[in-house]
Amino acid sequence: MSYATLMVYVDVEGKPDGRVSVAADLARRFDAHLIGIASGASISVVLGEDAPNEAAAEMPHLRDMKALLDQKGQEFRAAVGTSGRRAEWRSVVGRQTDAVAREARAADLVIIGNARASRDPFRALDPGSFILKAGRPVLVVPTAVMALPPKRIAVAWKDVREARRAVQDALPFLQEAENVFIVEVSERGGDQASSRLRDVANYLARHRIEPVTERVLPVDATAANSLLRFIENENINLVIAGGYGHSRLGEWAYGGVTRDLLAESPVCCLFSH
Repeated sequence: MSYATLMVYVDVEGKPDGRVSVAADLARRFDAHLIGIASGASISVVLGEDAPNEAAAEMPHLRDMKALLDQKGQEFRAAVGTSGRRAEWRSVVGRQTDAVAREARAADLVIIGNARASRDPFRALDPGSFILKAGRPVLVVPTAVMALPPKRIAVAWKDVREARRAVQDALPFLQEAENVFIVEVSERGGDQASSRLRDVANYLARHRIEPVTERVLPVDATAANSLLRFIENENINLVIAGGYGHSRLGEWAYGGVTRDLLAESPVCCLFSH
């Protein structure tokens, strides 16, 4: 199993950042086709979506957005360099989260940043909403990260559908890893958590993924704190996790692992929902 097509989202504000470098390197490593994509809209386009397309195309602000998206395409091709032989560019006028989620049908994995690039809702992709809507695994790259050597990977296990999906979606990364840790944060610890982790370890072993280390972590204030401490102590390069095993509203109101990893993880995280 591998990734045949990767898609990377490019912000319409600022220059292409580390995630484009990460995406280009992964495309070479997996011998994958790379799609760069940017999207943007204006209030007029969104509110006037029932207007005839011909009329909308003449709006000056729409022409400006199309020109900006074309510029982003040129920057993307310059950033990916020689890998551009297997790269393409897509620009979509529309609200970013919905537009890019629709385009994700073309990819095995979508690569985005961990924060909104702008406070303008018409110029920024919301990472949390995108994870929920993409229908594809989403690799989230923190702003400061310029490369992803997936040598030491942590699977943040919780016995929910999203985590099971994430493990399968991450198999190409896991098969390249030198060390894989399956970790579960448990207030009770004990045999039940160990039994769950053993099942996951056996599943990975049957996919020729080893060595695999199982760890049950105690809660350190929050489950996310325990994971973040583990990431630091074990020099983890990549975290695999289910995205929003609870409702997103609940996570943003009361705290949750997905929300906290998006905000605080110093390394890349692959989320599946």
